[in-house]
Amino acid sequence: MKRLDPRLGAGLILLAVLWLAAATPAVLNAADRVRDRATADRLGRAVDAAVVAAQDERRLSLAVLAGGDASALDAARSRTDAARDELRARTGRWIYSASAAGLVSGLDGLAAVRTQVDGRAIGRTAVLSAYGSAIAAGVGLPWLPSGPESRAREALSEEDALLRAALSTTAGVTGAERVRVGELAGERRAGEPSTADQRLAAVEARVILGEGKPVSPAEWAAAADLVNAGLRAAENRAARDAVTADTPGAIRATVYGGLVAGVGLVALVGVLVLARRFRPALPSRAVAAPAPDDAAAGLQPLLLDLHRRNQRLLHRLLRLLDGLERRQSDEEMLGELYRADHLATRARRNVEKAVTLAGGPPARQWRRPMPMGEVVRGAAAEVEDYVRVSTAQIEPSALAGEAILEITHLLAELIDNAIAYSPAETRVRAGGRWADGGYTVTVADAGPGMSDLDLEHARQVMSTPRPPERGVWLGFYAVGRFAARWGAGVELLRGTAGGLVAEVRLPAGLMSRPVPDRPEQDGPPINRVDRMRARAGRVSDSTGTSVDLSNVGSAPRGDSEAQ
Repeated sequence: MKRLDPRLGAGLILLAVLWLAAATPAVLNAADRVRDRATADRLGRAVDAAVVAAQDERRLSLAVLAGGDASALDAARSRTDAARDELRARTGRWIYSASAAGLVSGLDGLAAVRTQVDGRAIGRTAVLSAYGSAIAAGVGLPWLPSGPESRAREALSEEDALLRAALSTTAGVTGAERVRVGELAGERRAGEPSTADQRLAAVEARVILGEGKPVSPAEWAAAADLVNAGLRAAENRAARDAVTADTPGAIRATVYGGLVAGVGLVALVGVLVLARRFRPALPSRAVAAPAPDDAAAGLQPLLLDLHRRNQRLLHRLLRLLDGLERRQSDEEMLGELYRADHLATRARRNVEKAVTLAGGPPARQWRRPMPMGEVVRGAAAEVEDYVRVSTAQIEPSALAGEAILEITHLLAELIDNAIAYSPAETRVRAGGRWADGGYTVTVADAGPGMSDLDLEHARQVMSTPRPPERGVWLGFYAVGRFAARWGAGVELLRGTAGGLVAEVRLPAGLMSRPVPDRPEQDGPPINRVDRMRARAGRVSDSTGTSVDLSNVGSAPRGDSEAQ
């Protein structure tokens, strides 16, 4: 009786641990990079809006204490509250929320200060201190790209609020306030001063020293507004540049994590299959055969659990890529995101195929039937050179929801094989029709075809539940396993004009008719390639029976790349 060598079993377990040790940091790093990018893009603008609103409210609060109009202050408070509520709504599981929560908490704490301002029961210094503490939580955060510019503009904003109020009173600027103005001016200045900076510095010197002609509120406003506008423009530019610069790194980390997890898992499953196939016989002792102690069988639940974990990681990566694609407006970067999305989709196909071959149920399921045209297009979207695939004359039909995932992978294996063994300049065509009480899907290529011996061997591999020897013909083996699970038949034929034609006969129990061959007009495309095209405005004509995928993943002539 044969059983697995314990040393080989230990080696398999060690290989699984090493793969997990390599894949987990790569996937977690990808998630962190994408989260950093999403934080700067999603939360940065909300923080900036809240800071600007609070700065405006601070200036108007000091103006009211100096005798200004209170109606403008009421409007500023409403804007601050709205910005705070928006910021609170944007923080969540995938967003760094600790610092943002500090800003929200600080803005919530302004209620008491507002009451004192309304009752004229607080001084300018106390107002500046309260608002400064709240605003500080949102200025220069480490994950916000415009830190230095934000701090410089906050210094000018506090200085501006103080002097506009103080210069409009008869008492003027106090000695303590002159010292504070000097401190704020020093915090703001950095680099080579512009003409506007020099003009503002001259006005500040007169305020701080109290010499020369007194500074009027209008003179101060004219000098400060020009510098503030320049700082604001630099702040926005730095934020935009930093978000753009982070995108390629997030894409690279996502692609690397997906490939390490997906390819490593497929390799591990391949080694396990080979180990189970070629188990060396160990000499038995004495009288009785050794008790069953198949280490590979004991390893199978662990591998299935690893498959599931990697499926969840890939699903999270694809959701993150979806979010990046929806928020990205740059066509060149959108093209890179779509290529990363396609690589992750192919890795997910391999992982889901490994789950099925290892005996596990599919992780993704549909509750409703799907148009057969969408199933075929989804299968084409899972192969590398999908731009060579087109569909023709797919008769209206719908596939039962529980069979969608594995029939899609079955067709993807046949399409992948047709692309690999046909000239690069030719097309692979897929079609579907009702026939013999069921539904038949055909995949035809223009390659050299197969010999009689190869055709017979492929039929044997597809009909045998045991994996093929030496790890070859695994694609046809997967086709046979998927077909057996749903009672489908697969036949390989020579094409009338050459090449190979694969016919997949789906039983009538899995099919229904008639239904439209595409989803509802206002619904999202089901497969990821159509989803990419929809975002680029290139979805195929819904009235046709032929769909050309070649415009997905390549730039049109005279236009920049957008997939």
